[in-house]
Amino acid sequence: MAYGIHGAVELGPTRQRTVLATLLVEPATAVNVDQLIDRVWGERPPQRARQTLHTYLSRLRTLLEAAGGPAPVRSGRGYLLGVDPVIVDIHEFRDLVARARAADDAKAVELWRDALALWRGTPFDDVDSDWLHAVADGLERERWAAILDRNDVLLRSGNHTNVLADVTSALNAHPLDERLAGQFMVALYAAGRQADALAHYRTLRQRLVDDIGSEPGPALRELHRRILHQDPHLVPGKTAPETPRKRAPAAPVTGPRIGAPTQLPADIAGFIGRDDAVKQLDDILDSAGDPRSATVIATIGSSGGIGKTALAVHWAHRVRGRFPDGQLYLNLRGFDPGGQPMPSDAALRTLLELLGVSPAKHPTTIEALAGLYRSQLADARMLLLLDNARDAEQVRPLLLGSPGSMVLVTSRSDLASLVATEGARPLWLDGLDVDRARLLLARRLGPDRLAAEPDAVDTVITACAGLPLALAIIAARVATRPTLPLSALAAELADAGNPLDAFTGPDAATDVRAVFSWSYHALGAESARLLRLLGLHPGPDIGPAAAASLACLPIPQTRRLLDMLCAAHLLTEHTPGRYAFHDLIRAYAAELAYAEDSEDDRFAAQRRMLDYYLLSAHATDQWLPAARDPISPAPPSPGVVVEVFTDNTGARQWLTEELAVLLAVVHSTTDARFDRHIQQLGWSMATFLLWRGHWHHQVSVQEAALRAARRLGDQPGQADIHRRLLYAHLMLGRSDQAQGHSLQAIDLYAAVGDHTGSARTHLGLMWFSEQQGNHHDALHHALQALEFAERSGNRGVLAVAYNGVGWTHSLVGEHETAIAYCERALPILEELGERATMADVWDSLGHAYHQLGRHPEAISYYQRARDQSREMGDRRHEASHLARLGDTHSSAGDHEAARQSWRAALTIFDDIDHPEAASIRSKLATTE
Repeated sequence: MAYGIHGAVELGPTRQRTVLATLLVEPATAVNVDQLIDRVWGERPPQRARQTLHTYLSRLRTLLEAAGGPAPVRSGRGYLLGVDPVIVDIHEFRDLVARARAADDAKAVELWRDALALWRGTPFDDVDSDWLHAVADGLERERWAAILDRNDVLLRSGNHTNVLADVTSALNAHPLDERLAGQFMVALYAAGRQADALAHYRTLRQRLVDDIGSEPGPALRELHRRILHQDPHLVPGKTAPETPRKRAPAAPVTGPRIGAPTQLPADIAGFIGRDDAVKQLDDILDSAGDPRSATVIATIGSSGGIGKTALAVHWAHRVRGRFPDGQLYLNLRGFDPGGQPMPSDAALRTLLELLGVSPAKHPTTIEALAGLYRSQLADARMLLLLDNARDAEQVRPLLLGSPGSMVLVTSRSDLASLVATEGARPLWLDGLDVDRARLLLARRLGPDRLAAEPDAVDTVITACAGLPLALAIIAARVATRPTLPLSALAAELADAGNPLDAFTGPDAATDVRAVFSWSYHALGAESARLLRLLGLHPGPDIGPAAAASLACLPIPQTRRLLDMLCAAHLLTEHTPGRYAFHDLIRAYAAELAYAEDSEDDRFAAQRRMLDYYLLSAHATDQWLPAARDPISPAPPSPGVVVEVFTDNTGARQWLTEELAVLLAVVHSTTDARFDRHIQQLGWSMATFLLWRGHWHHQVSVQEAALRAARRLGDQPGQADIHRRLLYAHLMLGRSDQAQGHSLQAIDLYAAVGDHTGSARTHLGLMWFSEQQGNHHDALHHALQALEFAERSGNRGVLAVAYNGVGWTHSLVGEHETAIAYCERALPILEELGERATMADVWDSLGHAYHQLGRHPEAISYYQRARDQSREMGDRRHEASHLARLGDTHSSAGDHEAARQSWRAALTIFDDIDHPEAASIRSKLATTE
């Protein structure tokens, strides 16, 4: 691998080079730290893998910066190498290939030559990484496809002599490749060797029949007929040649721009049998003419398990170079048996987050969300893949309006109204025909296995009815049992009945339950039990620790069982350490759990699952400081693995990775016996949702927790939840709902005599009044909070109330009084060790001293607040302290110090997408 650094650079040991190679495979894209570890070390990372990785990255940064090149930088929870992809050889190769495929033949010859000249030996042959070796295998397949495309261009251009020499040697490595054989036959015919061309066809045909029991495909048979009848159009120049079909001119391909989203799932290994559908999609894209002139919409429809997603993802990877502003992917869960379809507003919020728009900036109405979404993509050339759509109404708000973009939608529905009103181009996908199904099995099992029992193969193909999912499951099972006769398996499939419920009716393509049951019964007892219990999990995916807790097994044993289920194609590891079901298999697994496991066993498994998520979420709380009363969940059930966190980074990373699962757990748990889990999950998720600005999620989670608390008759719990809903609705600008929850919280706290809760509710109303500019109302609520805090005996809340009263006195101009109240809070907080609140108090003191013109004291307090927030990793508050510190430096006449503080604040505000960035940028613009 090469990329544009001037001069040779010694990159260090093998693993260090592997780290760099891994980042270069996805340039300008952040790679998660856990993914890096998995890609560099695979299944056996060293004990201190993170520290070792950071050492390698530090060394690489030093080496590359010294050489004048870009170096790895931290980005979110991972690292990226900020280079233009086109200067990395594999991406330069892909760029040249895409341009060659879009060019006329004369230009394409040059582009193919340049693309293939980039190959210098085997990719990644000097690194030790299973992941990179798998990437290398994929690159070799891309190279081979490029060679075949190049040969076609050369033959059309009359360069049959060069093709003949290249193809002759390639046939030794690819003797059954029908496209290569066709090129060889055309080259022979063009060289005046018709007999040799026909002889090669006969030899290949006999070998195909002998090895895999199949005749040559229709394209090769047609070529044979044309050579047999001496068709002069096969040789350019003999007569007026056929004008080859050329695609409409494509927009210039420059590769993805740096920072463009690249969200497509991994391409499907061994994708086969959909050439016609791929060509149809190519034609749909090309028929729009210049893709910069219009948005193209296409739909892929079929029944479940036919391979819509596989086709869409495979094709999207083929054409992604034509969409340099990025590719987005979203599963709309339209036919997800584990839950409801994703609402359109939730889909818009997810897409906006993928585009880097902070949840705190999301509007509240679907119309405004759609407007913001389209404005983010104005003039962008983007590919959007919307997978598993329920209906046209779900999709319509998500459609792009920017010329040059394309939307590709998969669904089990026909989306007829989308075709009628939006001009979508439909493609309906059927099962594989017999020849393609046989080819798929031959690719998975080898031609010898099929040739040994051709009748059994026919029975298997008939039973699977062309369903790719069923064929893949059978192939995986057969491949692991080389001595088991195919005839025995074929008989079992032939006798099976009772199709899976989701496949009844006109869309039923096969008896999938028979296929699934056959694969299920082939599992060992432990892996079969794990499959059933995973059916009780709400999804969308699961990690090893959660699966181990669900099954009451050690994590290493659970990993082995998960790998077995993946090997059987009953589960997929869609990202390292995250496992997901196909929706049909999830339904089948749940059906099995209710059929084979007792009610007590299912209840125990669900309790262990909820224990894992509750206790792990609760364990993050110590790293996410918030002024609230603690809760004490019940001890875990035996066999539950509770996550342990050593810093706030790890705690927040776990919450980020598990957020979708936590939401699914909260919203799918309806058994009243788990109400306490749901109520306490609401408490455990609240701070994280607050910090991240997930206000809509906060509302839905707390409403579920409130319903649980009401069923439990827990009035104090209800009051706390109303207070959390007060904050969430305030952040969403819903003042009426916020007021309703504040009144209910105050009434409930009064009913149970909870002065602490009353104090905190008034502190929330203080904050709301301040945001509305009603500073005297804010002071009133602060004094109310102080009154309740003094009655409560809760010293932590008393200190927060002192600070609130101090802050609001400063807002109304009573700065000396403000200082007196704030100073009362400090000794209490020092005694309690409440570091986060101490930073708030120091910030309040800084504000008061600044207003009094006592700049040295203000600077000192702001610096203390900044340092405390920085130490805790609270970047939002650190930036706020820096911004006010800059204001004080400016007022004191130290403009350079002011600019330094503002620049530091702006860096953080930009990083977390905070609206305050605009005002800081304006201040810098007026002083620089």
